[in-house]
Amino acid sequence: MKMRNKIAALALCGAMTAAALPVCPVQAADSLTYEFEDGKTDGGKIHTEGWKGNTAEDGTGDDYDLTGFSGTGFSYLDQKGTTVSVEVDVPAAGLYRMNLRYCEPYDPNKKVQYLNINGVNQGEVCFPYCTEFRDMESGVVMLQKGKNTIEFKAYWGYTFFDSLTLTPAPESVSSLSPTRTLSNPNASESTQRLYSYLCDNYGKHILAGQQEYCGDHNYNLYADPTNFIKDNEVEFEYIKETTGKTPAIRGIDFLAYNSSDNWDDHAAERAAQWVTEYGGIATVTWHWNVPSEQDKVGINDLAFYVESANPKYTTFSVKRALTEGTWENERLLADIEYIAKKLQILEDADAPVLFRPLHEAEGAWFWWGAEGAEPCKELYRLLYDKLTNEYGLDNLIWVWTSSTYETSANWYPGDDVVDIIGYDKYNCTDGEANLSAISSTFYSLADSTNGQKMVAMTENDSIPSLENLENEKAAWLWFCPWYQNYLTSEQNNPVASLKEIYNSEYCITLDELPDLKTYPISTVQPDPTDPTKPASTEPTNKPTEPTGDKPASLCGDVNEDGDVTILDVIVLNKNLMVGEPLTEQGKKNAITIVGGTDPTPTDALNILKYVVEIIPELPVE
Repeated sequence: MKMRNKIAALALCGAMTAAALPVCPVQAADSLTYEFEDGKTDGGKIHTEGWKGNTAEDGTGDDYDLTGFSGTGFSYLDQKGTTVSVEVDVPAAGLYRMNLRYCEPYDPNKKVQYLNINGVNQGEVCFPYCTEFRDMESGVVMLQKGKNTIEFKAYWGYTFFDSLTLTPAPESVSSLSPTRTLSNPNASESTQRLYSYLCDNYGKHILAGQQEYCGDHNYNLYADPTNFIKDNEVEFEYIKETTGKTPAIRGIDFLAYNSSDNWDDHAAERAAQWVTEYGGIATVTWHWNVPSEQDKVGINDLAFYVESANPKYTTFSVKRALTEGTWENERLLADIEYIAKKLQILEDADAPVLFRPLHEAEGAWFWWGAEGAEPCKELYRLLYDKLTNEYGLDNLIWVWTSSTYETSANWYPGDDVVDIIGYDKYNCTDGEANLSAISSTFYSLADSTNGQKMVAMTENDSIPSLENLENEKAAWLWFCPWYQNYLTSEQNNPVASLKEIYNSEYCITLDELPDLKTYPISTVQPDPTDPTKPASTEPTNKPTEPTGDKPASLCGDVNEDGDVTILDVIVLNKNLMVGEPLTEQGKKNAITIVGGTDPTPTDALNILKYVVEIIPELPVE
C-alpha cells in the first residue's frame, strides 16, 4: 500500500469522505409544488394572464394555447443568457425527482436550457416542442435541507415555465448498487475481472482517463516496430509534466477503420499495448465513416456527420443500411466484419475493452442517429449480436452514451445489451472552465436504469473539481477529456485543478491500478441496507485469487465480509460513536487485544494500524 494511502487512512479514523458513501435517500413522502410566477427572472418576463396565438405572424404556423396554466401565472425564459428561478424549501437533504410544467411552441424540435442549483450548473434540460402547457419528468436534483434555488438559464431560450414539482427519488438511484453481471454471459475472465474492479470502485473513486489525439503519429515506428504508443503521447506527456501522474484509462478512436480504406493507424495495437504492457484500461469509440454516396468510397469521400452538422457529410441512410439487399446494407456488414477483426487483435492479446459504439446518437449529428431512435437501436443491437454471437468477441464491456432528455429512454438499446451508461459533457461557456460535478445529470442517468448500470463521464471538456465531486456526491466512474485544447487550455482545465484531482486520494491513476489479470471476480450483489459492505468477498486493494469460503471468525473483520479493511474501522467507529449495532460475531471480531471483553476505540485504532501495515498482525498483546 502506498504511503499516501496510509496517511489518508489514518486521517480517516472514525470518519469518511463525503464522496465515499452513497447519498442517503430522502424519507419524505409528499410532493412539493412551486409556481414560477412566485419566483424571479433576469431578462425574462412573468405573466399573470394567458393567451392564445399562432407560431407565425401571418397565422400559417401552429396554434398555441397559454391559458391552461396552474396558479396565478407563469414565467418566460427569453433569449440566451436570461434566467427564471424558484426558491424551494425541502424537509431533508437528498435526491429529488423534478417534474416541470412548461410550454415550448417556437421550435418544432426542442429547446435546451441550462439547469443551475444554488448557483452551480448541473447540466441541461431539454424541452420538446409543445403548443400548450404539459408536465414533463425532468431528471433528479440534489438539494440541501431547507431553502434551495432552482434556476434555468437560457441556452436556446424561448420557453414558458408554469410550475415545478419535487418528489423524493427512490433508493435505487442513491444506493449505487449496480448489477454485477455483464450483458455477455460468455465474457472472458479478464473482462469479468475488469468489470468487478469497476464495480468495486464505483462511488468510492473516479478513474482518470484521457482521449488520445486520433490518428497514427508513430513517426519512429519503422525504427521501433513493436512500440505503437511511442509518438501518440502529447496529451499524456502534458498530464505527466503537469501532475506527475498518468491516466488509468486511455481513450482510443477507431476512426480510421472501415472496409473501403486500407490505411491503418494502429489504433487496435495501441489499445492492446496500453492494456498488456502499461497495465492500463482501454476505452474505444468509433466514429464510423461511411461513403457520402454509393459511388464514392475513397478516403476523401467518407464521413460520419450529416449535412446539418458539418460541410463534410454523408447521406448514408441507417434505415436502408438495415434493409437486406441494399448497397448500404452490404457496406454496413462489411464494416462490422472489418471492425471485428480489429477488436480481435485485442481479444487475442487478452485485452478487455470498454467499447462505446454509436455514441451521441440522440444528438442526430451522426448518421447513425439521424433517422430517429428505432433504427439506431436496431443498428446497435445488430452490432452487438454480430460482434458477440457471430464473431465471438468476449472481451467487450458495452457502453451506451446517453442524455438526460425526456426522449432519452426511447433511445436506450436495452439492459440486455448495455453494461455501462456514458455521458459526454461539454458545458464550458463564455471562455471559462466549468468545474461542476453536474450531480443532477449523474443521478438522472443513474435513475434511467433504476441504478442498475454504472455511469461514467465518457467525454468531457472540464474535469469536475475534487471539491465539487465530494460536495455534490457525483459518483462518476471515470472522466475522459477530449484531446488537445479540451485538455490543455486553462479555460477548460485550469492547471491547479488538474493537479489537485490527479493527486487526490479520490482519483485513480495508472500507477494505482491493481494487476487486473488477477483481480478477484465477484458476482455477489451488495447489501443495499448496508453500504459499508463491499460486494466482493475479497479485498479490493489487494487483488488475489479467491481462497474459498469465508472464515467463521477473523480478528478485525467487524462487518464480517471475510477481510479486514478500512471499512471495518468505519463500521466499528459508527458503533462506538452513534450506537449502530453489530452482530455478536462482529463484536467478537472487533476485539483486537488478547483478553479483551468489549470493543473500544483502541480496537478501532489497532485495526486501522493493521490495514495500513503499521502492525503486522491481529490480535495484539
